[in-house]
Amino acid sequence: MPNNMTLLLGTLVVVVVIILALIALAFWRILRTRRLIHEASREGRRVSAQTTGNPVTSFSRDGAPSDPINVKLIGSAGQIGAAFAEAGWYRADEIDFVTSVRISVDSIFARKYTTAPVSNLYLFGRREDIAFERPGKSVRERDHVRLWNTGASDADGRSAWVGGATHDIKVEISPVTHLPTHKISPDVDAEREALLDSIIETGWVIDEGWEANFGKQTEQRNSLGDTYFTDGRRAVLTLADIFVFAPVTSQVRGRWGVRLAQALSGLIRRRLPDEGLRRAEKHRAERQAREQAKQANEAQPASPGS
Repeated sequence: MPNNMTLLLGTLVVVVVIILALIALAFWRILRTRRLIHEASREGRRVSAQTTGNPVTSFSRDGAPSDPINVKLIGSAGQIGAAFAEAGWYRADEIDFVTSVRISVDSIFARKYTTAPVSNLYLFGRREDIAFERPGKSVRERDHVRLWNTGASDADGRSAWVGGATHDIKVEISPVTHLPTHKISPDVDAEREALLDSIIETGWVIDEGWEANFGKQTEQRNSLGDTYFTDGRRAVLTLADIFVFAPVTSQVRGRWGVRLAQALSGLIRRRLPDEGLRRAEKHRAERQAREQAKQANEAQPASPGS
């Protein structure tokens, strides 16, 4: 009996040691991955630090111009988080060894990963401050937006954030890096409109407008070689200035996190200004009318000879 007990204890010790070793190895790989990403992005951080207060694109880790900066938000980090959570968007995970392995596996098997990390892009000498996504059928497709705090303030003292909204349509091997990456839809204006629809219809937006980005219709390539076209405008949304509990609303990750934030948003929604709620109702009606008109046009038979 004592020998059996000794054997059992010895086995447990070995198992515990192996588990701790695996945890330590995973932790080391995470730290190593972050260090390598930081070192590889030195040029991107240097080039992006030279941008002015009105950047037209973000930059890759190599310093090449990448996705268009097509949205601007006025509000605190907590208010932005609350608006996106209400609209059904998730906060993207950080890039590390574990999340990189998971997104690779989920891409191969076309599985969902609602908080999959986005590749880092750079502005103002740093990677994005916040990234949100709205998942599609699998990790291969999704709506996503990267946001940077510009350091500037609006008239009411709240931060101005700029970012790029794009739509991933598939995973491919990049002709530039020769590594797996997402390919974006060329119609970046459609993704900008999708983001506007979802955020405005929450009732959070009290003012909206436009400002120049490229300032004209243009066709470009991002840093991975994907072609995109745009009318050259940037949408500007001002969010309602109400108090939110930032640690909850700005860190919504996963299905249960969104459900919690949306449950809390019921309390927040009561405090949203009438202006935002009226704007949401009007925008929703206009969007539904556009969709019905589009469906009606698609249902019409083609004319003879067309």
